[in-house]
Amino acid sequence: MSNYLTDQQVEEIVDKVIKKVWEKVLMYGIVLVFAFILVSLELNKAKADDSITPTEFKEAIVEVPGKVSEFAQSEWQKTKEYQAESWADMKAQFVSTKNKLSGFFSNLNLD
Repeated sequence: MSNYLTDQQVEEIVDKVIKKVWEKVLMYGIVLVFAFILVSLELNKAKADDSITPTEFKEAIVEVPGKVSEFAQSEWQKTKEYQAESWADMKAQFVSTKNKLSGFFSNLNLD
């Protein structure tokens, strides 16, 4: 008698192991789906409580032009400030570059 397993015995063992693994996977899968459904329902319930009244909707719509105007003015001001800083940096770089180049050309001996 041999100490080795037959192919049929190996297949039976593998089938049993696979069956047990799938049982666990299915069990955890069902638990995860159930937890996902519960969380989704709770989030949906929380969102449903935040209903908006017609008056609040009207006020929000009326405020839009003012908010857009304030935003545009704020962006315009930021742009002007950025451009002023950018021009000042450019002028300083130009003077520095001019001095370097004039120094370079004055040191050349073209004779």
